[in-house]
Amino acid sequence: MDVLYEAHLKDLDDSAGIYSLAKLRETETTAQTPMPSYAREILEGIAEHLERIDAALATYSRAWSLHRMPEVDLAIMRVATWEILFNPDVDGPVAITAAMQLAAERSTDESPKFINGLLGTINDMREALVAQDTPKTDSDVDAEIPEPAGTPVDFDAVAKAVRDYAHQEGGVLSQIDLENLE
Repeated sequence: MDVLYEAHLKDLDDSAGIYSLAKLRETETTAQTPMPSYAREILEGIAEHLERIDAALATYSRAWSLHRMPEVDLAIMRVATWEILFNPDVDGPVAITAAMQLAAERSTDESPKFINGLLGTINDMREALVAQDTPKTDSDVDAEIPEPAGTPVDFDAVAKAVRDYAHQEGGVLSQIDLENLE
């Protein structure tokens, strides 16, 4: 979580940046001990699956977009989402409990409740989210953002639909008056 937070602060908040910072922290660390091997596994897994992890978080977090979430919460949820979706050795409830404990220690008073709800939904949708391994072409994709109803989620379609909607005429970004934003 600390390395993901550091990546965000250093504007290395993409797959390549997270991967390179993880590699750097293997040899150069501010901690008294080397980075544990499981921490390296988590960081490499997040770097590999960052788009899918962020798409799941964005899809099921109706109230908050990723850029509005506290950076600590986002780092915690990326770790837990990777564990829920991509690490079969970790039970979802265990990942959620650990995430809530970290949030209680390092974030806002409201964070554990928010994290519990969002990760709980992702855990409930785990089978459908994990089953979605086959990339689809644009002609195969329905641009609707999927609802949690037990159907597989096409992460690429979600990311594309969100990008398209945000930038289209009348979309979210065109509705924001950035000059008068408080």
